[in-house]
Amino acid sequence: MFFNRYFLHSFLFFIIVMNSLWAHEGSVTYEKYYRLNKPLYRSDSGDLLNFSFETAPLDPKRDLDFFGMGDLRLYFQDNNAINYSLQEGYLHYQGYSYHVDIGRKILDWNQNEKYWSLGYLNANQAFTLLSTEEEGVTGAIFSKPIGPFEFDVLVSYFFIPQINPAVDFKNGEVQSKSDWVRLPPKKTVINGTEVPIYYKIADYKISNIVLQKSLGGNIRYKWTEKGGISAFAVYKPENKLRANASAYYDNIVLNKVVVEADPTVNHHAYYGLQVFQAFGDLKIRGGLSYVDPNARLGKDIPIYSSESRKTFKSDFFTINPRYDKEAYSHMSANLDRKFYILSLNYIRLLSKNIRASDDFFSDTVKWNRALGGSVTFVFNDSFRLLLDLKYDFARFDNIVKSEVTYNYKNQVHISLGLEILKAPLESSYWSYYRANDTLYSSVGFYF
Repeated sequence: MFFNRYFLHSFLFFIIVMNSLWAHEGSVTYEKYYRLNKPLYRSDSGDLLNFSFETAPLDPKRDLDFFGMGDLRLYFQDNNAINYSLQEGYLHYQGYSYHVDIGRKILDWNQNEKYWSLGYLNANQAFTLLSTEEEGVTGAIFSKPIGPFEFDVLVSYFFIPQINPAVDFKNGEVQSKSDWVRLPPKKTVINGTEVPIYYKIADYKISNIVLQKSLGGNIRYKWTEKGGISAFAVYKPENKLRANASAYYDNIVLNKVVVEADPTVNHHAYYGLQVFQAFGDLKIRGGLSYVDPNARLGKDIPIYSSESRKTFKSDFFTINPRYDKEAYSHMSANLDRKFYILSLNYIRLLSKNIRASDDFFSDTVKWNRALGGSVTFVFNDSFRLLLDLKYDFARFDNIVKSEVTYNYKNQVHISLGLEILKAPLESSYWSYYRANDTLYSSVGFYF
């Protein structure tokens, strides 16, 4: 959000292009989306070309190696706009009894958060609303086993925020290439009369975004090869940039309410505990996690000093970003067999949810008390069918995703998918997107 400065975008784009040239595996896919109803916001992007790449797996015989994977998307209907994602890209050094990874890597410290797209540890790729793909944390990760224990330490002073879904400011409007982004209101009411809102972004330095510290660690104890317990704690920037703003009513020149948005980096503390155990092909994992957006470790680099958490309230506009602590319990059970794959997941919000879903400057939580299950039928090496259902018992949200995939000799793949959302309560995170039911198709080639 608001992160559209040339340096980092050019840097990431260059890395993705270079990684794709070294790719061990890759694919090019043409995708088309069909809207089944009329969403609150609809972009001009309906057809796209997606380039995916992945380098060869790490070679255990090499002391120094590299791994990378990512995506590059070209949208046809939106002036050939480009979206991209560097999920991982890191150097791997294997020492005698330890290894070090430097770069962007997906951390496995809380594996249950991926299914629910929480995005507290690893960022969400966020190409689409229901995607569970992740982007890694940027830094140096030191890992060392000692007997039944495994230790991981993260150290970083370089931060790459979640870029998708991106928003831009143009002619006083907030715009996006994605249909799956909640945009701010275009009008407000002053003395009973509707008045347009004019948005602009405050100037800021790129260094005040990317030069941010992260420090964390994970410890894992295995009582057998199939079971154990782990605990992690990390202090890092939130993956998504915050939006603070000020506003005034220009009734002389523009006759509009002018809102100036400030991009803000906010650090949070995130820690949790997990217990895992496998029973043959059945893998069970349960845990607790806690996130505190008010935590402080030393002196962070603020973008606008003490103004970084400012609020604004007037008769015509209110800006009040929330910084609420959140606690979750979660569990998962996964069964992987030759002809089917089953997954059962549960998440429960243990803290009070105060934030509403109608504030552009503070998202509400995605899940309150939800159960999710998926089944993948593997008919043969070429044909698969996926069904995934998530239901929130507290908010009555119902999210269905299904996909049929045909893979011909690992050379051509064809997919047809359906995404349906139901969110009857306005307080739900998903209420803004409940008219975003989508049918999509794709055809691609592997190389």
